[in-house]
This record gives sequence, structure tokens and C-alpha cells, in this order.
Amino acid sequence: MTQVQDHPRPTPLIPEGGLFSPYASAIIRASPSRIHSIIIDTSSYPKWNTFVPNATITKQPNKPAIDSQLAMDTHMTLKGHMTESMPFASKEIVSMLDEPKTGKGAVTRICWKFHGGMLLPGMVMKAERVNEIEDLGDGTCEYRTWETFGGMTAHVVRWKYGKALQERFEDWVRDLKAYAEGDEETLKARKEEVKEQNTVVASTRLR
Repeated sequence: MTQVQDHPRPTPLIPEGGLFSPYASAIIRASPSRIHSIIIDTSSYPKWNTFVPNATITKQPNKPAIDSQLAMDTHMTLKGHMTESMPFASKEIVSMLDEPKTGKGAVTRICWKFHGGMLLPGMVMKAERVNEIEDLGDGTCEYRTWETFGGMTAHVVRWKYGKALQERFEDWVRDLKAYAEGDEETLKARKEEVKEQNTVVASTRLR
């Protein structure tokens, strides 16, 4: 698994690469369509995603009714924990959603962008998450994911949360790989690890 914390990476909406980009990747023994289907199905997140176990879709302009499947321009709120004692909620909009592409070297992209609204316009805070699935042509894929941060407050985000974001991105990739490959033992161990961490934090607060 690749571990890069500060190297800025371009995204479709931040082609200059912003200030910093937490990044992680892994080789996954699964097809592009399998990995794609997991990422766009927010109802599956509680089953595998220890970083963002809750993704609530609030608006889907291109669908007649809201469901659990991401689509272009879907509005959603992602909820999880940056650290054991630091929950977060982030409003996002799907900004790119390819259909699964197959064939050696074919790359499928799924992206969403931070939506700060009037309180946090792009000049103050901008961020875009990229998920890339590259078909390696041998029954496996390289999955790469990063989020690029820019704007005036990106320096504060990097200083306060840079290390935690890098760790959580590695968790996301590790969890996705285990779920896509059907590795129930790893998934169970990850959930027990998070549960134990949360128990320690809760007991500390009661002291």
C-alpha cells in the first residue's frame, strides 16, 4: 500500500494540485465493476468502511427518487471519525462518475467535491476526492484514492488533520480491499479494532 501525505495531486476541479493530498492505493483482487459497485453503493458503507460508515444522500437531481446509489450531482453528507475522539460530517457533491471500464490499463474515476455553501466558498476552502480503478488485465485492479485540498483554510486543515487524514485514507483502502476480496477475517478485525479504540475514548471521558 502506497503512503504519501503531502504531495499535491491534481483533480478534475483542482488541476493545479492544491496544497496537499492524502493518498493511498492497493492492488485488489476484484474486477473494476465490483470495486465500482461498492464505492457507489452508500448502503454498503457500514459493512466495510471504518472511516466513513455513514453516507446520507440528501439530493439527487438526476433521479426521480433518492436511493443509496451515487449518481452525477448527488448531494451527500459523509459522517465518520477523523480520530477516535473527533467525529466529522462533510457535505459533498458527486463531480465525476464513470461507468466501469475494462481492459488492461483502462481507468475508471469516481469523484466528489466538498460543498461548503455560502459559509465556505471555494476561495476559502476547496477539496475534491478522487477514486481511480485501473484494470491491470489479470483479474486484479490498482485502486488509488486521494483528496486534494486548496483555498485559504487548507493550511489549517493540513496542520490540524494532515496526519489523521493520511491514516484514515489508508484505512479506507485497506477496508475496501478486504470487502471487495471477501476477506471477512480482516473486516472483523478492523471493526473490533475501531470498537476497542472507541471504548478507550469513552472510558477516558468518564474519568
